[in-house]
Amino acid sequence: MSNEKHELIEGNNESRSLMDLQNFEDYLKTLGLPHEGIIASNRERKIMGTNLPEAIQELSPQSKRDAIYLSKFVASSAIGLYDAALNYLWNEVVLSLRGKVNVYGLELFFDAAVGGDLRETYSTYEDLSSIKDNTLIDTCRKLELISDILHEKLKHILFMRNNIGASHPTMESIKTFELLGWLETCVKDVIDDRPSEAAIFVQQLIVNLKNEQLVIDETRIEHIKENLKKQNTRISGNLLITLFSIFTKKNTSPNVRDNILKLAPVVWDVSPENKKYEIGFKLDHFDVNLDEESLALGNSFLEKCNGLAFKSEGTRCRELNSLLDRLIDAHNGWDNFHHEVPIIKQIKKYIVEESNILPNIKDKLIKTIMICRIGNGVNYCGGVSPGAQPIYDELIKLFNSQQINTLIKYMSQPEIRNLFSSSNCINQTKKLLELINLDLQEARTREAIEFIIENINNYKTKIFTTKELKECIKFL
Repeated sequence: MSNEKHELIEGNNESRSLMDLQNFEDYLKTLGLPHEGIIASNRERKIMGTNLPEAIQELSPQSKRDAIYLSKFVASSAIGLYDAALNYLWNEVVLSLRGKVNVYGLELFFDAAVGGDLRETYSTYEDLSSIKDNTLIDTCRKLELISDILHEKLKHILFMRNNIGASHPTMESIKTFELLGWLETCVKDVIDDRPSEAAIFVQQLIVNLKNEQLVIDETRIEHIKENLKKQNTRISGNLLITLFSIFTKKNTSPNVRDNILKLAPVVWDVSPENKKYEIGFKLDHFDVNLDEESLALGNSFLEKCNGLAFKSEGTRCRELNSLLDRLIDAHNGWDNFHHEVPIIKQIKKYIVEESNILPNIKDKLIKTIMICRIGNGVNYCGGVSPGAQPIYDELIKLFNSQQINTLIKYMSQPEIRNLFSSSNCINQTKKLLELINLDLQEARTREAIEFIIENINNYKTKIFTTKELKECIKFL
């Protein structure tokens, strides 16, 4: 027996060595332990011995230098303990992915991986150990640190590690070529790989944005916009969340916030809707926690992006209800032509398209907009605020057929019908109705609108008492 071999047991003039693999099962017998099916067969180990060096040589010297778990993988594979080898291989993958995350940016990673109240508790490299392996690889995919195909391969390896690796009791066995295949994937695509150009672009962008001396001009913004358009929406969506996170932090400097506000609308425009709604939910979180400073900053971020429509439904209902109360008060108050304008501009920010008109607020919205658009009957500007009128018209054009039916029914109420005693209000009512695309309305609705336009000058306040109009709106 050579001096290179380590003695394991001596007795009855007999010794065993770890490197004496042919007799390893006999060694287990000597210890009185189970020995069948513990290590791979001689044939499997021979295949491993032939192919393993070539796979490891694929690694760069830099990647090999600190690959402690790969050393343990090689040791386990040489002995034939493939289930343990798989476990060590996965440990090396996890460390490699954490290293990529650290280079990419912990803040960006935790923004994408952790939500809700827990986000504030994650900030350091050590906190990565609390991230589950599934979440780690899923988030690396979101951030373009790994490709979609590699993501699926790693999910498979993780499944195998959890079900036939040494991490859990199992009676399954691993074949040599299976293990070598997993090794090749992990070596080439993870351990010796670098983040994509898109990931590096975002990482550098965030680092540069935190530079308080940086001034972003229009040329840079246009360059960033064109670059983001070429990337997967996951890139821009995660960047949007990170920008919002930095912007709302209390220790962010004013200059950094200014630069983020310049860039935010560009990133917003190329981001997916789910990330925009995620920001709305973050505002709710600030509100619930009475974090007024962060809430105010978050609102200014959304305002800049024209994204108030992406607040949560409850928040939008509450805020729109308050704005509609203010609008009708302004309409009925002194100097209403000026005071209506800033309020309706704010309302319009919440309603960019038809789907933004929430069921809980639609009736109040329709009635308030209609009253203000018909006006107060004075001669100046026909009784309607000239600054607010175009916005009223935009909102009315967004109403769907059911909402137009509601508008017609509200016209029949005394509060609004009485306005028809004024020729100015009559003229404005006709202009309002002419905004409606009749081709998109039900037959009875079209008939009602056409009748009002043609006859309101004659019937005035009594138009809704006519038999013809009563029949039209009976079933609206």
